[in-house]
Amino acid sequence: MLYVDPYVKNTFRKSQPEGRKTFIRLDQNENPDGLPKWFFDKVMKEITPETLSMYPEEGVLVEKYADMIGVKPTNVTLTDGSLIGMGYLIHVFGKPGKNLVVVKPTFNMYGVFGSLNGMNTVEVPYEKDFTMPIEKIMDAIDENTGIVVLVNPNMPVGNTYEQDEIERVIQKAAKYDALVIVDEAYHYFYDGTSIPFIDKYENVAVLRTFSKMLAITALRLGAVISNENIIHYVNNWRPHYTINAVTLKFGEMIVDEHEKLLAELSANFKEGKEYITKRLGAENYDIIPSNGCFMCIRLRHRTGEYVTAELKKRNILILCGTGPLEGYIRLSVCGKKYMEIFADALLDIDQE
Repeated sequence: MLYVDPYVKNTFRKSQPEGRKTFIRLDQNENPDGLPKWFFDKVMKEITPETLSMYPEEGVLVEKYADMIGVKPTNVTLTDGSLIGMGYLIHVFGKPGKNLVVVKPTFNMYGVFGSLNGMNTVEVPYEKDFTMPIEKIMDAIDENTGIVVLVNPNMPVGNTYEQDEIERVIQKAAKYDALVIVDEAYHYFYDGTSIPFIDKYENVAVLRTFSKMLAITALRLGAVISNENIIHYVNNWRPHYTINAVTLKFGEMIVDEHEKLLAELSANFKEGKEYITKRLGAENYDIIPSNGCFMCIRLRHRTGEYVTAELKKRNILILCGTGPLEGYIRLSVCGKKYMEIFADALLDIDQE
């Protein structure tokens, strides 16, 4: 028989849902409104047959992006989505047999990557009111800890950690030579960042993505931001040419047009969030406060399974809550047009 890595062999994976193209996709924190057409057309004018005929070069985007976020190019490595970045970090710095500390619930791929690398996942559960006291995370860090993950804001709940709380976690993890990954996939929806910590501590890495607010999910672009040593070791593992030339062109233009583009995308998001919050609030729905591009809504009359199935019949995809979120549905928040369609459908379905 062929040899199979035992960690890979013993890890269970579910396939991602497909066939979603024709639906209103409010289930995976995408931005279904997409990029503005003026921006899309501007980038596409720069994509020529010659663009596709040579190996991609990342240097220009790395320099522009590093300058935009206030770090050196040696503090950044690009990845084909932040999902791959987290995999790189856990592979390079996750010692088999050590603990990977995460809150529960959070993005499930952290546990998957931990399992694939022989780590033990330690889950810190939320309080019943969906708050997460930082002391609970601190208490889970000990001599057996290898990596601590803080998704900020955390998905699917939407809570955030203050920077002084994150610093306390970094300091305690450093006592045990443990890496802290601060996942800022949703940083455009929250005014705060842990990037300043990369110069102050040796054990912190920040993840960013272009998939959420910036709406190029299909192109797969993310970044690991850290001190030069961590970036060096990640680059030792990371293959060449993983970011394609079309993605790089879009990334460069996003940086070049960042202020104008972000203003337009943010205004559209804020309008949608304000609308859905007021509309459901007027109908006495309980919504968990969220600083991300998603919200968990407690259903009033029907089960999550029923509402999810009925919404799908109406061409709308949302996520059905499970475990501590049973009785809730999770909605990806976007522009007002889609929020109106969703609200009309939900209020029609979730009745006695």
